Amino acid sequence: MPELYLDGCRPEPLAHYLKALGVLRLVAEQADPNARGCWRGDAFVLTTTLSADELVEFFLRRYVPTPFVGPWNGGSGFYPSDQQSGIEAISTSTAARFSPYRDTLVAVRRVLDRLGLQQKPDKDAKKDLVEHLRSELPDSALDWLDAALVLTDAGLDFPPLLGTGGNDGRLEFSNNHMQRLAELLLAATVPTPAPLRAALFGEPTHGLLRDKAIGQFAPAQAGGANASPGFDRDSLVNPWDYVLMLEGAVLFAAAATRKLESAGPDALTFPFTVRASSVGYGSASMSDEADTRDELWLPLWQHPAGLAELRALFSEGRAKVDLRRAGSLSSRPAVTGVDFARAVTNLGVARGIDSFVRYGFHVRNGLSYLATPLGRWHVPDRPSEHVDLLAPLDAWLAHLRRRATAKGAPASLRRASRRLETSLLDLCRSAAPSAVQAVLIALGDVEASLARARQHAEARPVPRLPPLWLERADDGSLEFRLAAALAGAGLRARLVPVRGGAWTDADDARVVWTDADLLRNLHACLLRQEIEDGGTTRDDEADARSHAALGRLDDSRHPRCFAALGDLAAFIDGRTDDARLEALARGLSLLDWDSLPHRAPAGLRTPPPSSFALLALALRWCPPGQAARRTPGLLTRACAGDLARAAKLARRRLRGYGVAVPASDFVVPAPARVAAALAFPLSHHALPDLLSLLVPRHLRDLSAPEPTP
Repeated sequence: MPELYLDGCRPEPLAHYLKALGVLRLVAEQADPNARGCWRGDAFVLTTTLSADELVEFFLRRYVPTPFVGPWNGGSGFYPSDQQSGIEAISTSTAARFSPYRDTLVAVRRVLDRLGLQQKPDKDAKKDLVEHLRSELPDSALDWLDAALVLTDAGLDFPPLLGTGGNDGRLEFSNNHMQRLAELLLAATVPTPAPLRAALFGEPTHGLLRDKAIGQFAPAQAGGANASPGFDRDSLVNPWDYVLMLEGAVLFAAAATRKLESAGPDALTFPFTVRASSVGYGSASMSDEADTRDELWLPLWQHPAGLAELRALFSEGRAKVDLRRAGSLSSRPAVTGVDFARAVTNLGVARGIDSFVRYGFHVRNGLSYLATPLGRWHVPDRPSEHVDLLAPLDAWLAHLRRRATAKGAPASLRRASRRLETSLLDLCRSAAPSAVQAVLIALGDVEASLARARQHAEARPVPRLPPLWLERADDGSLEFRLAAALAGAGLRARLVPVRGGAWTDADDARVVWTDADLLRNLHACLLRQEIEDGGTTRDDEADARSHAALGRLDDSRHPRCFAALGDLAAFIDGRTDDARLEALARGLSLLDWDSLPHRAPAGLRTPPPSSFALLALALRWCPPGQAARRTPGLLTRACAGDLARAAKLARRRLRGYGVAVPASDFVVPAPARVAAALAFPLSHHALPDLLSLLVPRHLRDLSAPEPTP
């Protein structure tokens, strides 16, 4: 069969997408049962026995309009104060193609007379009216009812595609549909094909209607301020666009479903519709979710599909979030826009779909909602490498979203939650380690916000992340290696009051990290650790010596990663991005480090300055067979920038261990960085290299064994 490229039917705006569905539905139902359609190069391709001219002739001469009525709305044409030009033209027409429409109008008036309704019904009467209409209207009109509204236990509910039951503000869709039909097909003059060819094939035309509303479906045609080079512009609408887009909208049938295992009320389900996530597009703001109805993810497919296949797709199409973990298989329906992106990326959507166009229904023009395109999402050939990382976080992410969007939630928590959702969307698009790092950094920011506001938000801390995060986030950078060394030494206890996956007291003395820069925070960690080490007794000397030799920030575990001396040299020289290093360390601190094996240092081999070697040996090392001894004042002076006094104390300590360090004047351009570098854990394998910077090899004998993890 020949293929017709309908360049007037494109994925964007929403009106053109719906128009493509309307063309396929009407042709398959009324002209060619074998008609099929697909998307290629942003155009809808119709496979049919009809030629282009025959397709135009079909709509002009033989097309039977679907009855659209909305007597539950004001302005529907059924009440005395309504615009009635369209409904009267159809009611008094004798054309055979309008026979189903006339039968539907008669049935509606019969129901209204029986219920005694002379004006728009109130909320309670509206539900009763819809129940009567479902039992009285012809079958040809029920598809519209299913697409426009649905009856649930709580009353009427409205899918976002058709506003509030086929109504958007002062625009009533069904009445305007009847008016456009009357102008196109019931006028005294012979209908011209030019507007129809423009709607179908994108051909230029004249005769567009001014000051006619098209609603939320085509924002560029709605007119208004800044819609043209001048100050204002009237709306310009092709009436065929309006007629055909509503014909396509009836393929979306809402339903009320109740899961068998749930005792809750009925919930509205609508094809590929989720709660709005106001992230992932340029104009996103914190107020968007309050001014958004929902999100609609519209599928695009490249292989021709018939009407029956599309009906199955829109009635049964799935979007499932994969919750696979520890070999078990489970999933749940996508609830938010971020969920849908996860489902798309992890092949949790109906097969055969190549991509999705994401739409949000946002307030963008006064109080009017506009269907705003929010981007294109391609379905990958295989599941994403990284999205499976989110499965263990799924329950916590839902909990966080509820807390962050609750009334009275701190603004800092809302901002951090939005940054996290943005990073989750980016993770669904990218397989780069930087995308995993961005999620880790955002999780660290969220936990910091929760720690400040947990007495208000009552949100749980971030659960420990599995070791796979470390592998996926590793980009081999200097900052990542140093951040992993810090995080593996128990940094989380210095950042937030968390222990064992739960909050501790708000005044937990272990928490010393503030809004100061990285260097001052590392100094604070060192000084706090010295205070905690001050209570060591002789019975604990063996364990204390092991701790001291390794270096750590918290007394709950041994370090799992060690810093390479060359990396520390780069840090001391100021060749690191300290802001990125701190952000990465905060995010990596969320890992379950207890389940990770010890990692040998791998990094640069440039030696650090001898001043660092002297201080590190005095603090972290003691000869075999001797007990580790504290050096009061050493860290205090080093963190205060007085490296000369600190070095004198360090030489004295090493002489006490039997190691004579030649006296020399250290030239230290960055004493604060030297002191901060002491916070990074070092392996025993680094000790001979440190000692070689101070003492000739023939004068020393260092053979300290590597401690058992």
